[in-house]
Amino acid sequence: MAREFTPDQEIWVMTAEAAQITGYNRQYIEKLSKKNWLLPEDERLFKLRRRSGHYYEIWLPDLLRYIDETGYGPHKNK
Repeated sequence: MAREFTPDQEIWVMTAEAAQITGYNRQYIEKLSKKNWLLPEDERLFKLRRRSGHYYEIWLPDLLRYIDETGYGPHKNK
């Protein structure tokens, strides 16, 4: 199922949803979110907010931009 997002949409997603949309592993997205959360707010790679229970919500347009800029992607299964 293909999803299309426009940059002007306000989309906050949980880490599991971000993993499903991007194709990355959920644990990788959680680890990336935690590392990003520890940075000062003006240095973060993408916007995120923390919810109770150590859950993160990620601003999807920023995450997609970050993925495009880094050039890394989910690895194909061998």
